[in-house]
Amino acid sequence: MRSKLTLLICIILLALSACSPSTNPAQVPPNALEATPTLPPDLPKITAVALDRDELPRYESLEITVTLEAQYDNPYDARQVRLDGVFAGPDGMQMTVSGFWDGQGAWKMRFTPSQAGQWEYNLTVRDARGTSPEAQGRFSVSESDLNGWLQVGRDVNPEYSARYLVHHDGTPFYGYGYCEALNILIDRFSTENGVGLFSNMVEAGENFVVWWPLYSMSPINSSYNNYSASNMNTIDAIVRDAEKKGIFLIFTIWDHPQLRGDNHPWGTGNWGNNNGFRNLGDLPSFFIDDEAWAWQENFYRYVIARWGYSPAIGMWQTVSEINGTESFDQTDAWHEKVNNYFVENDPYRHPTTASMSGDVDWSEGYRVTDAPQVHLYEFDGGAIQAAEVLSYWTQSMWDEQEKPNWVGEFGVQGTAEYPELFHNSIWSALASGAAMTPAEWNSGGSWGRPTPEMKADMSRFIQFVKGMPLAELNPSRLELSFNDEQVRGWGIAGPQGGLFWVQDFALEGQPIAELRADETIRSGIQVEIFGSLDGAYTITPYDTWQGLFLEPIPVTCAAGQPCVVDLPDFRMDMAFRIEK
Repeated sequence: MRSKLTLLICIILLALSACSPSTNPAQVPPNALEATPTLPPDLPKITAVALDRDELPRYESLEITVTLEAQYDNPYDARQVRLDGVFAGPDGMQMTVSGFWDGQGAWKMRFTPSQAGQWEYNLTVRDARGTSPEAQGRFSVSESDLNGWLQVGRDVNPEYSARYLVHHDGTPFYGYGYCEALNILIDRFSTENGVGLFSNMVEAGENFVVWWPLYSMSPINSSYNNYSASNMNTIDAIVRDAEKKGIFLIFTIWDHPQLRGDNHPWGTGNWGNNNGFRNLGDLPSFFIDDEAWAWQENFYRYVIARWGYSPAIGMWQTVSEINGTESFDQTDAWHEKVNNYFVENDPYRHPTTASMSGDVDWSEGYRVTDAPQVHLYEFDGGAIQAAEVLSYWTQSMWDEQEKPNWVGEFGVQGTAEYPELFHNSIWSALASGAAMTPAEWNSGGSWGRPTPEMKADMSRFIQFVKGMPLAELNPSRLELSFNDEQVRGWGIAGPQGGLFWVQDFALEGQPIAELRADETIRSGIQVEIFGSLDGAYTITPYDTWQGLFLEPIPVTCAAGQPCVVDLPDFRMDMAFRIEK
């Protein structure tokens, strides 16, 4: 009886898995069903990669078309889907580059290599399910005579000045150009033949132009989350043509009308008819709302991905004349976020710049941007005094930040004071330490366009400056003292050389007709130069109105002592090269 009962109990316990000699209760998970591992979800994948060529010259650009399988509703929303690539150069350096949806059915990636040799790439796509396996490949890069995109001098070589720009390979650069913000399409533009304005600039030896692409061809004119393919194709064509012709674009992200509505002293802007962010929220929320910022990041990421590859991007102008927008109390905080996004996410590290409107000192903007700038439109003293105006602001920016500085816009309406006002402005800025010529505002109408006389004057200026390795010279400002109270001047030089410019300002404030009629020749002028010059130098005079170098003047300077130079006779002004 007991054995049958015991057997029955064991059978029951065995059924409950508590009595088996081969079972350890501690090894059975308490929630075995929930703990059962599940298969990973299907990951996105890259199914094909097509390069537009397998070999290319250094500093030319590669375009990659990528076929992928991913899950998303909006290809412009990087929170839903993003294509990324890591490019490894022959020396092991790596660059992370974003891809983009071209708006016409294709995912693309653009890349510009900076080294000759074998490059490798790894591409991935990410969506809500995770990150795809890598798609890998390689391509070859040959040597070329191209010089690459612009960089701050000291970032390329620690011995170079931080106050000037150079090409990526260290080749000297000085900017010669204008602010044609609205006029890129005005001179015989076609997607087949390129930009007529650029061709004219090449003929004149000019190399940069300030441009507002969002003003007339904004990708976000209708929507913040669905970009205009036709406008982006036009920007593509302009950037490619600039790259082909060696023109550097000061590519403006926000021109002030884009961020101005009805509540600003400057009047109604383009927020209501040309900025798709109006569909997301009101204008004040644009500067503070988290979702607005997320979509701004998407847009900035897209701009960098689609156009940042190009050496033709000279600088990102994050905003032009921010006090013409409705940022108001958010001005500095919002702008710093925008600036930092480009600094942190542009793999080519194009310099950043930004501005307030005319004759305003923006210390906070100078602090965060790579290239401080100011806009100047107050020239009540006329053409001669323009030199002093440009010198004052250039030296002010020089003293505030050790960075490349420039005047991003300047000018007066009408042509009565030209070319003299233009002439004195560009020479004074150069001699005071500007990294580029002041960009004279050209928009047609009463503001005009560059005249033949201005173009000729720029050509003479270029002849003087061309080839001067200002970043390598690492100059400091010179102090000039003259034996004639009606002559003044400015200059910059390092131990190996530099330049200075002198001006007869006796007729300052007088009518332009009197200035042009005056035939006064300054003679017997002696200058004492205080600065970093030490040793034997050659000082070469340059007739800025004839475009002629004159007989060189040998001088010897002693450290800590002024360098005394007897100047040749001149009318109006004269420039001088200093060479060790």
